[in-house]
Amino acid sequence: MDRITISTPAGPVSALSAGTGPRLHFAHATGMNAQLYAQLLAPLAGDFAITASDARGHGLTRLPADPAALTSWDDFADDLNRLLDVIDGGANWILAGHSMGAAVSILAAAQRPDRVAGMVLIDPAMLPFDVAAAVRAGAAIPNPMADQAAKRRSHFASRADARAAWHGRGVFRTWADADLDAYIAGGMIDTADGAALACTPAYESATFRSVSSHIEPAMAALHCPFILLAGEQGSTVRDAELAAFAGHPACVRAERLAGTTHFLPLERPEQVEAAIRAVSRASSAP
Repeated sequence: MDRITISTPAGPVSALSAGTGPRLHFAHATGMNAQLYAQLLAPLAGDFAITASDARGHGLTRLPADPAALTSWDDFADDLNRLLDVIDGGANWILAGHSMGAAVSILAAAQRPDRVAGMVLIDPAMLPFDVAAAVRAGAAIPNPMADQAAKRRSHFASRADARAAWHGRGVFRTWADADLDAYIAGGMIDTADGAALACTPAYESATFRSVSSHIEPAMAALHCPFILLAGEQGSTVRDAELAAFAGHPACVRAERLAGTTHFLPLERPEQVEAAIRAVSRASSAP
């Protein structure tokens, strides 16, 4: 996949691009970057025109990223819709995404349902719907993911030192070596004294803290076919929410994949690929 920079009204967005055919956008998880999913997306390049972009504050995108200014994932959805406008505003897009990227894809589709042909939602990050309703009513809730992200180490003497620190630990424990290398390649920047996370701990924390409470209302605006794949362990999709998605009239399939974690795109890439192809077929069916 080729690395490109796309000028949008909000500023330059860095993305990976490959292939020809129906338009497909892939959105990454909080703290991650497009490069992490390049190996997953590569087999689809023969049948889709793929764009996988780095979100504001993540990867190699250099949009303004003030943690204090980030209050809602609607900001990421706005960025995504501006990006799709620039690339091909008249196309019927398939939106796929992992974790935050899946949630942002839902919000973007709710904003512009006219141009979304289908979606693949991979363990979307969301509040349980009862908790989200309380938040919309003004309740404050703890956010341990945001607290933990704020404490991440951001600077290292080298990329190799960062790799040694992360290998086999924490969220990286189920990752293949190639996945960790891709995360580092797309998610670190070189500095005068070594290397640093492109998504700063402060911005990653702000991203977790601004998790959307509007996924359930956004679902009401969805009319395109979609597939939801959830992890078995550590999933961000409870059984109750999985059942709600499964009962949506546009749902093709909603299932929990045995033996997977929240990072199931890295663990079962072939099933994600199959889901994207299945949604594409469903979106073009008479």
